[in-house]
Amino acid sequence: MGSNSISEDLMFNTIRLKTKNGSLGTGFFFNFLIDDSIIPAIITNKHVINNNPKEDVTFFLHLKEKNKSTEENFQVNYCTDWIFHPTQDLCMAFANPMFEKVKDLTKKDVFFKAINEGFVYNESQLKELRALEEVVMVGYPIGLWDKNNNLPIFRTGSTASHPAYDFNEKGIGLVDMACFPGSSGSPIYIMNEISYIDKKGTIHMGSSRLIFLGILYSGASLDAKGEILVESIPTQQTIFSKTKLMTNLGYYIKAHELSEFRETIKQKLNSVIRKE
Repeated sequence: MGSNSISEDLMFNTIRLKTKNGSLGTGFFFNFLIDDSIIPAIITNKHVINNNPKEDVTFFLHLKEKNKSTEENFQVNYCTDWIFHPTQDLCMAFANPMFEKVKDLTKKDVFFKAINEGFVYNESQLKELRALEEVVMVGYPIGLWDKNNNLPIFRTGSTASHPAYDFNEKGIGLVDMACFPGSSGSPIYIMNEISYIDKKGTIHMGSSRLIFLGILYSGASLDAKGEILVESIPTQQTIFSKTKLMTNLGYYIKAHELSEFRETIKQKLNSVIRKE
């Protein structure tokens, strides 16, 4: 199974996560560039891994053969060290230790497509976007996935607030999109594969772009009394005593918040070098 387009690459960007208590969520691969070294990481929400930095997680992976993905749906249980973001509902884990375990078990490498900091726009670049942009979210809503091929679900929507401005809280944005349990940790992108219109109305025919906006972490709903509730997207389908009505609005943590992990990554890498 190969990939020939941006959307096909994104099929191998996410990873389905399942914890011991049955919680389901989405993670994705992200490469940090630290001192000219590429550091692959898995990103998700803290609440996806039950706010436990030592959570034992089942990872649903693709394996690599002749630079393509095999047809295998490989599952591995791995207790990794999750590094928590200081303020946001985000965490990361180094991917290489898990890759090495899979290689020992299967004699094959993991096949994945990571994004990197080059897809993260700075403030001035975000201001060049329109307030209303089409977006795509990749993940596993209500745990749904193509289990035969280990592939995620694509959801489409639009920005509900301008990507350049924080929505009520620092580092938070809003999208107009149905967000269900299992979608927590899903990356949200502006993705144009054929053409797009810029802020000035110029049509870029034959041009593609991929902009990493952020990571879904919560949604807004209405209770039966009409009160607005903003809660983390649950990792399990739960029966509530209160009647909740979906508003199809999702809150995402802006992609630039991942830069908060850089210093911790440097410290851990230096610690490993000193031990050697």
